[in-house]
Amino acid sequence: MVIIDQKYYLLFESQGIVRHYAPHEAIFMEEDEARYTYLIEEGRVRVFMNSKDGKETTLEILKAGRIFGDASFCEHSLRSVTIEAVVETRLVVVDTRRLVGVLHEHEELMVLMFQHLTESNQRMTHVLKRLIHYDATQKVADFILTSSEEDGTLPFTQQEMSECLALNRVTVSRVITKLKQQGLIQTSYGSIQIRNKQGLKALL
Repeated sequence: MVIIDQKYYLLFESQGIVRHYAPHEAIFMEEDEARYTYLIEEGRVRVFMNSKDGKETTLEILKAGRIFGDASFCEHSLRSVTIEAVVETRLVVVDTRRLVGVLHEHEELMVLMFQHLTESNQRMTHVLKRLIHYDATQKVADFILTSSEEDGTLPFTQQEMSECLALNRVTVSRVITKLKQQGLIQTSYGSIQIRNKQGLKALL
């Protein structure tokens, strides 16, 4: 997963504004004008869509070091999703026109941004595949595999998992218990750790 290194945080801050968001506070909504790019310095945000009947479908939860709002790179575009803070969150908000100028002066950051945006598109395609084609066990196993840190620790709660996977909390808990009994993961209060990555992959 491509993460923006903290050494670039001050550069973003010099071009934008630091803003703090409370849990469940909206950052932007579907159909809003897309003018700004956002860097998460602290916290997590939830990306979701609303159906006409008001049902929410969570697409992804983004953590520190991730960038979102890339629709603003296209002129006169509108937001296609709603994004809100999950926990207390600190963002740098940058007018995308200013950011483009900065990227011309910092080639390494430009390459990193392109990699980040490409990966984001690939991840969204994978998320749709998971929602459409996987059963409950496969959804949970895939989420653990694709969302864990390098040390195998999953930095998300079961509630956040259930929202991303379109499953209820009871189902997620039941699958996690089964995976633990099979020796594929281990759990402690508030965290999940991968024990057998190949075993999880074999479920997919």
